[in-house]
Amino acid sequence: MHIGRYEIRGLLGRGGMGAVYKALMPITGRIVALKVLKPSDMLEAIVGPDALTDMFAKEAITMARISHPNVASILDVDMGTPTVPPHFTMEYFCGNLGVLMGETYEVEKNSRRLGFTASLHIARAMLQGLDRLHFEGIVHRDIKPFNVMLAEDQDGPGRVKLIDFGLSKLRGETPAGHTGMVIGSPYYTAPEQEAAPETADARSDLYSVGVTLYRMLTGDLPSTPFDAALLAEMYPGFDSLWASFFTQALAADPTDRFPDATRMIRALDALESAWLAHKEAICLATDLLLDLDAPAAQPSPRQQPVKVSLKKAQALFDLDTLWRPNQSAPNDFQDLDNQTILNRTTGHIWEKHGTRYPLTWQHAHAHVRRLNHHQFAGHSNWRLPTIPELLTIFSPQTTPGERCLQPLFDPQKARLWSADTKAFTAAWYADAEMGFVWWQDLTCRFFVRAVCQ
Repeated sequence: MHIGRYEIRGLLGRGGMGAVYKALMPITGRIVALKVLKPSDMLEAIVGPDALTDMFAKEAITMARISHPNVASILDVDMGTPTVPPHFTMEYFCGNLGVLMGETYEVEKNSRRLGFTASLHIARAMLQGLDRLHFEGIVHRDIKPFNVMLAEDQDGPGRVKLIDFGLSKLRGETPAGHTGMVIGSPYYTAPEQEAAPETADARSDLYSVGVTLYRMLTGDLPSTPFDAALLAEMYPGFDSLWASFFTQALAADPTDRFPDATRMIRALDALESAWLAHKEAICLATDLLLDLDAPAAQPSPRQQPVKVSLKKAQALFDLDTLWRPNQSAPNDFQDLDNQTILNRTTGHIWEKHGTRYPLTWQHAHAHVRRLNHHQFAGHSNWRLPTIPELLTIFSPQTTPGERCLQPLFDPQKARLWSADTKAFTAAWYADAEMGFVWWQDLTCRFFVRAVCQ
């Protein structure tokens, strides 16, 4: 199937305005996200085809005029022909915040907590992207986890990219629409935007960031009015700081919120400084008791790769409803001083550092072949680990991303390919820092940490 010049490789998502596909660029073979104007019958009847085409063109123009590290880039625009619908292409990213949090379309259900460090990194980057948009007089109006893409980065946490400007509003513009038409996403939309979408301004976007940050930290949606009790329980000693920040971020009246993104960033910086001082004091004061008795040897997890569907994976991998391990594996890791780490409880030998850069699944296998060809660390039986094997290197901690001691494995290389597949075009991966399992297309890029026995 082709749309214009692009070969379609799969559906990424569908909304009222249209559909987004994974597509292949001609000649270069680059994977891109292709958005096509395919409005629902109801939306077309309410707004009208001409207005929808204008809205679609405005989204492409809005994104194309912004150049910023935290805003996704437009690569090509085609307003269509009688036989080809209007479409544009943009950067394609495998990861997004909604997947990282484990959020589903039943938003009211609990999601995964990301921990303080990752949550602040993402929230700050969202605000930096919004600051660039607001400077141009653009209000996004649909900030939510699934509109925050995460580009895998070898230098640390994924780069944050804002997407989906189909509902954005330009300075001085009277947007196309219909009285009573809902603009934004439930639970994340500011009260004034729900009541009158045309009145939304930059402070409406900041409210949505506040909701997203609270959910990243707690796994819950904030109460109305905001109650700091849950955050204070999870992050003791921060009652007044949390109360002050979120009372302002989530204020029902826009005039009581942070006036702009830069001042909200400064407030986040103050929170982070206080948290780092608090964490350092805890780490220095904590008597870290070492268990000198090595854990008893455990049965070796499954080594042979399997193909398992989404429906059966949770049971086979022994995962909870948020795709986290139901049980923590006892570990006794030893650095062998030859770029490998031994788990004495299972007999596994792991690459200490893994690949320098994230790779596609096919290139992950090529990396393993190179290790065996060169007999890395004296072994020639390296392979991609299965999901049960990857689960043995998960941290048992309940708050992800917050450690007192640097682990033997590099925490920045957290998302790791497994040998287990979901389909002919997708494989399972594990996020060893956040502690969950999920699947992705084989063309996505994750790190590789090979294993041998």
